[in-house]
Amino acid sequence: MKNLFLLILLIVFSNAQSQWTVVSTVPSSPNINSISVVNQNVIWICGDATALYKSTDGGLTWVSGNTGLPSGNLYGISALDASTCWVGTVNGSIYKTTDGGSSWTLQFSLAGSFSNGIKMFNQNYGVYQGDPTGNGQPYQLRYTTNGGTNWILSPGAPIATSEFGVINAWDWTDTSHFWIGSANTVANATTAKVYRTSNGFGGGGWLSATLPGVGGTAGLYYQAVAFTDVNNGMAGSNGSNIMKTSDGGATWTTVPNPSGVTSFAAINMNGIKDGSNTIRISLGDGLTNYCFSTTNYGATWVSEPLPVAGQSNGIQDMEFINANLGFAGGNLGTFMRYGTPSGITSLNNELPGGFSLSQNYPNPFNPATKINFSIPKNENVSLKVYDVLGNEMETLVSGDLSSGSYSIDFDGSKYSSGIYFYTLTSGSIKETKRMNLIK
Repeated sequence: MKNLFLLILLIVFSNAQSQWTVVSTVPSSPNINSISVVNQNVIWICGDATALYKSTDGGLTWVSGNTGLPSGNLYGISALDASTCWVGTVNGSIYKTTDGGSSWTLQFSLAGSFSNGIKMFNQNYGVYQGDPTGNGQPYQLRYTTNGGTNWILSPGAPIATSEFGVINAWDWTDTSHFWIGSANTVANATTAKVYRTSNGFGGGGWLSATLPGVGGTAGLYYQAVAFTDVNNGMAGSNGSNIMKTSDGGATWTTVPNPSGVTSFAAINMNGIKDGSNTIRISLGDGLTNYCFSTTNYGATWVSEPLPVAGQSNGIQDMEFINANLGFAGGNLGTFMRYGTPSGITSLNNELPGGFSLSQNYPNPFNPATKINFSIPKNENVSLKVYDVLGNEMETLVSGDLSSGSYSIDFDGSKYSSGIYFYTLTSGSIKETKRMNLIK
C-alpha cells in the first residue's frame, strides 16, 4: 500500500512539473535581450555584444547573422521568415536584412535614443518603440508602411517627463490596439505610466494611465506588459507589484503576488490571445528567477518551475506560438522551450519503469517511420540518426524532457535507400537500433 501511494505521488509530481526545458546555449553565451519566433523551426535572437543568431531547427543549432551590424548591444527584433528580419540597436537605430543576416541595411537612426522593440506585421507594415532623446522629447513611437524605407513618428507621441521606455515592455492585440510600459526615473518614484492607443501607431491618439508602486533608487519601471484581448491585460513592475485591467488599460487594480516570492522585479510578460486568458510572467528576486501563469488575471497563479539554467539566467523575452508551445531567451545564451514541438508526442501520463528505445515501425519503411522511447526521470535527451559509416544524418530530439513515454516521426524522403541507425542518449544511458529505408 505504501509503495502504491509513493507511485501515485510520483505520477502526480511528474504531471505537475513545468514544461520549460533548456533547448540549447546560444554560441558565445550572450545575454539574450529579445527573440522573434516565426514558427516552431525559425527563430531569431539578438543580444549583447552584437549577438544576432538564427535557428531553423527550433533552437537546437544557431548560425550567426550579424555581418554589417555596428558593434554594441542589440534590442528588439522581428523576423518574417528565415531571410527577412529587422533589429534595433543600443543607439536607437533600425537595421534590416533580406538575406538571412549575411548583410544589413541601416533604415533609421536617432542619436541619443535606445531601441526597445520592433514588430513587423507583414513585409510592409510594422511599428517600433524607442526612447525619447531626453526630458521633454517625444517617445520614438514610429511606424512604416513600406518595409522600413521610411519610419514615421506616431501622431501625438507622448512627451517624456523624467521617463523612458523599457525593453520588450509592450503588447498588442492587432494593428490598432497597443500598450507600452515606461520607467519613471525619479529615485524612489511611487508611480509610472502605461501608454495605450486604440488607433494604431498611424492614428496616434495616445493616452496613459498612472500605475502605483514602490521604486528603488533607479526609479519605478513597469517593464512587463501583456494583454489577452482589447480589454483585459496585466502589468508588472520592478517594485514587487502586479496589476490588472479590464477596460483596456484605462484603470488598473492590484492583484495578489504569486506565492513564494515577495520582493521581486517583473521582467517579462506574455499574453496568449486564444480565449484562454493565459498570461505568463517571469520574475527575479536577485537570487533566483521564476515563471508563473494565470488564467484569471492574477486571482490564482500556477508555478512553472524553470530548469536550473533558467533559474540562474531568467527569461528576458518569451513568445508563444500557441497555448502549448513557446520559446524564451535568457542571460548567458540560455534558450528555453515550453512544451514540445509537433512531431514529438507524449504517449501517456504513466511513469515509465525504465529507459527504453523501441524498434521503429514500420520497418522497413518508405519514406516515414515512427520511433517510440521512454525515460524514467527528467533528463537531457538526444535522439540522432546515423548512416552505416557512422556519419550523423539528423538530430530528432535534443534537450531536456520530463520523465515519460514519447513518440517521434522520422522522414527519410531526402535520404537514399539503405541501412540507418538511431541512437537514444539519456544521461549516461545510450542505446542504438537499426532501421531499413527501402524506396
